[in-house]
Amino acid sequence: MNYSKAETYTKKVLLGITGFVFAGMNIFAGETLTYPKDGKADRALGYQKLENSLGISGSYEGNKVIVNAGPAIERVFGAAQPGKENIEIMKKNTVIIDGGTLATNGRWERENENIPKGGSIYGAGGQATLVTENTVIIKGTSTVEGNVYGGYSHRGSATYNKVIIEGTPKFGTETILFGGRGSRSTALKEDKKTLAPLDVITGNTLEIKTKNVTVNDIKNFEKIIFNLSLEEIGKNDKILTLTNNKGVDLEKPETVGVSKKLNALTEEEKNKIIKEKNKDISLKIDVFLQNKPMKNMKNVKVVLINAKEGLRLSKLPKNINKTEKNYKYQVKFEKDKENLYGIINVTFLK
Repeated sequence: MNYSKAETYTKKVLLGITGFVFAGMNIFAGETLTYPKDGKADRALGYQKLENSLGISGSYEGNKVIVNAGPAIERVFGAAQPGKENIEIMKKNTVIIDGGTLATNGRWERENENIPKGGSIYGAGGQATLVTENTVIIKGTSTVEGNVYGGYSHRGSATYNKVIIEGTPKFGTETILFGGRGSRSTALKEDKKTLAPLDVITGNTLEIKTKNVTVNDIKNFEKIIFNLSLEEIGKNDKILTLTNNKGVDLEKPETVGVSKKLNALTEEEKNKIIKEKNKDISLKIDVFLQNKPMKNMKNVKVVLINAKEGLRLSKLPKNINKTEKNYKYQVKFEKDKENLYGIINVTFLK
């Protein structure tokens, strides 16, 4: 799937953001914005091409943007970098979608591209900025038709961001969950020495706290946590279903190429860059129990990840043995061509 057109638009969107319209903004202080209580979404960013989007662009740390309900909107930013601002870091911003709707608005159609636009969530979005420690929480009966980005930095790094799914949200058939994301075309930064984007994988975490979550794919996560409620989960339940018709490789990042602007490089140099930018992710998968079990459990087998068109994982996660107050639990992992299973045993301690 080619995202270059959407990438260009996202870059223009970030460059064009002017400033948050509410008075009293402090660039260093976190701000809170709740929709629809705080007004129409089209007032949020004051930029004509984001007339139906919501976000904060005058504060870059500690923001909280909450979407409870109201008319559908196209994009939500926990923090968004105005084009003329030189921002070094955007961190600890939170977006909570709790019953709201993120809707797409048409499609990009150019040459071989035909992908949805809009309907997306950004923990924070910047240009050449470090985007880190941001959180996107999607819960309740929310609907998200576009992509979800823990953090987005076009020519910087997006690391240690988190995406959390709980409740019974619904996602679009093409929705991808990203821990971090940047340009898919490697180029030189302003110093003419540094290859960017930098790092969009390290520390990014996906946490699933419910079941029956269905999206197209997940990308650029270093850790996946399944936080399970045994009161709601039974044998053969599916926690996360991935529908990508090309199959799913959990250890492969989103493919990054080399910009045509780097025409002075030899093919050997370009291949070296591509190899480095697309190296496998050292993925960690963990399982926690949300609450104390009510009874001993033996060999409860659940489908942690299902990918009907094929699930690629070079090795099984390490089996889990944990002791809590009054009980211990074990999770043994198994895999076939389409599924990663967790076999759960719980024993109460005397």
